[in-house]
Amino acid sequence: MTGNENQPVPCLLRVFCLAIGTLFVGFCLLGVLVSSVLALTVEETKRAEALIPLLEGAQEYWAIGEFVHLGPPAVPVLVTALNHPSRRVRMNAIEAMYLIKDKSVLPALNTLAADSKEISAVREKALRVAIRLDPTHALPALQAMAKDRDEAIRNTVVSQSRQIKDKAVVELLIPMLADDVPSVADGAQRTLYGLTGRSVERQDFLQSTKEQRVAWSKDWAEWWGENRDKFNFGPEKRGSQGS
Repeated sequence: MTGNENQPVPCLLRVFCLAIGTLFVGFCLLGVLVSSVLALTVEETKRAEALIPLLEGAQEYWAIGEFVHLGPPAVPVLVTALNHPSRRVRMNAIEAMYLIKDKSVLPALNTLAADSKEISAVREKALRVAIRLDPTHALPALQAMAKDRDEAIRNTVVSQSRQIKDKAVVELLIPMLADDVPSVADGAQRTLYGLTGRSVERQDFLQSTKEQRVAWSKDWAEWWGENRDKFNFGPEKRGSQGS
C-alpha cells in the first residue's frame, strides 16, 4: 500500500514541470512577438529617416508629430538625428524624444549635454529633457558641464540641479559657489538653499569678490561635512533667503 500511495507524487511533479516549461516557452515567444511589434519595418525605417531633414523648415512640427506617432520604435532613428549638421534638426529631434517619453534616449541625451563641442542651446535642451525623463541618470552630465568654460552651461547646471534631490548634487554645487562668475555662484547658492534649506546671512554672491566666494564655499563645505550623513531632503525651499 505504501508504494502505491507514493506513485501519484512523481506524476504530479512531471505535470508541474511540464506546466512551468510551457509557461516559459510562452513568455519567450511573447517577448519575441513584442520585440517584433516594437521594431520598425524596413519601410517604416525609411520613412522615419526621410523625416529627419523635415525637422527643419515649414514642415518641422508635422515631422515631429510623425515621429511621435511612430513612437518608441523610432528612437534609434531620432538618435542619429543628434549628429545632423543642422542645429534646428538636432533641437527638434530632442523635442520629439521628449514627447515620445522613452527613457532609452537618456544615454544619447546625456552624452550630448556633456559634449563641449556642441553649441550651448542644444546642450541645454538635451540636459533639460534628460532630467525631465529621468533625473536619476543626469549626474555624470551635470558633473561634466559644471567644469565647462561656458558660463551659460554652468548656469544651466545650477538651475537644472534643483530637479535632483541627491547628495552628490549638493557636493557638485558647493564648489560652484566659488565660481569666477558671480551669477553662477549666486545660482548655485539659490539651488543649494532650495535643496538644503540652509540660509546664511550676509552672503550676497552677486556683489561678492572672488575671495569672498571661495571663503563662503569653504563654509558650506564644512557645514556639509558635519551634516551630510544625517541630512534628509525635505520639500524644496522657496521664497526669501538670508542676505
